[in-house]
Amino acid sequence: MGGITDQLNGIKDIKSNMLEASRIRWLEDWSERIGGERLEHTRIRMNSQLCYKLAASVIIGCFIYFSVVSFRMQGEQVLLIVLIFSRLWPRFIGIQANLQQIAAAVPAFTALRELQKECFDATEISGGGAAEHDVKPLQIASGIECRNLSFRYEGSAGAYALRGIQLHIRPKEMTAIVGPSGAGKSTLVDILMGLLQPESGQVMIDGQPLTGRNLLSLRRSIGYVPQDPLLFNGTIRDNLLMMEPHATEEELYEALHFAAAGEFVARLPQGLDTMIGDRGIRLSGGERQRLVLARAILRKPSILVLDEATSALDMENEAKIQEALDRLKGHMTLIIIAHRPSTIRNADQVITLEQGRLAGITQAGKEGTAGAETPQSARVVG
Repeated sequence: MGGITDQLNGIKDIKSNMLEASRIRWLEDWSERIGGERLEHTRIRMNSQLCYKLAASVIIGCFIYFSVVSFRMQGEQVLLIVLIFSRLWPRFIGIQANLQQIAAAVPAFTALRELQKECFDATEISGGGAAEHDVKPLQIASGIECRNLSFRYEGSAGAYALRGIQLHIRPKEMTAIVGPSGAGKSTLVDILMGLLQPESGQVMIDGQPLTGRNLLSLRRSIGYVPQDPLLFNGTIRDNLLMMEPHATEEELYEALHFAAAGEFVARLPQGLDTMIGDRGIRLSGGERQRLVLARAILRKPSILVLDEATSALDMENEAKIQEALDRLKGHMTLIIIAHRPSTIRNADQVITLEQGRLAGITQAGKEGTAGAETPQSARVVG
């Protein structure tokens, strides 16, 4: 089923790269394997039923034979026993069929129980989470601090994604995180948002460790814009109200104009009530990214996290977003993962990661290092 899903999601790449023939061969092989497995399952099921019926028939025949020969039972008594068996026989068949169904469902049930146990073991907050309207967002006063942070993914053969990270993100300033692919930028942001738990070290929020007690409050105060924007199959209005159900029409358009999305939404035939399809397939990549940014802004967060959020935008719209972000400086804490120099040009602080380690920290107007020379790419801020 995973392969079929990949086929449907990747139909554009398949057709554009003329991979139809190889994908059809894959589908034929898959269908043949599935057909063979279904045939084998049916054969096993029918053989078991045949064995059961033959065994039951032999037992009944032996019972009648010994009843007549050994116990000298009368004919009417034998007929009565046969009648009783004939009435009970469908019940035995039903029991046997139910046992077969249970045996066939045991592997799936076992896998489901293991998944359920894994989910319970990974529960972030014991006793269930509070409703969103009951969670009070945090107002960052002194900043976010990482103290000797280390993390590695399960099955990574001992390789650390992050190692010994020591940094401080000041409130109401723009902090950019830069570095080559695989340096650990997204991992660091996931830990800062509480989506991953560090193997060692701590994340401190205003001097308090990030735990289950303040985790939901932290997330309630975060607006997150991922590199791969996620939109749901519905209208633009539905996707925006998902973040803030009680937002007014004016607030919706204010967030859209802030994200440079107001003009293209206004040009749509049905405006906010336009259906955008599965994952926003009816919109371009840049339009999807701007809608996700508008959705994050609508929440009025105190922390805005952007993971390559302007990568799909043209220069004109990127400049508009950059101007909007500059206006937010001093009003909310901005954490931006970026590769483009234009994105980090106005950052107050640039954190450079290399191979999971902190390579340097550059402040606006001055430079600092963390055990290594600050890379040239980080000095564009100064």
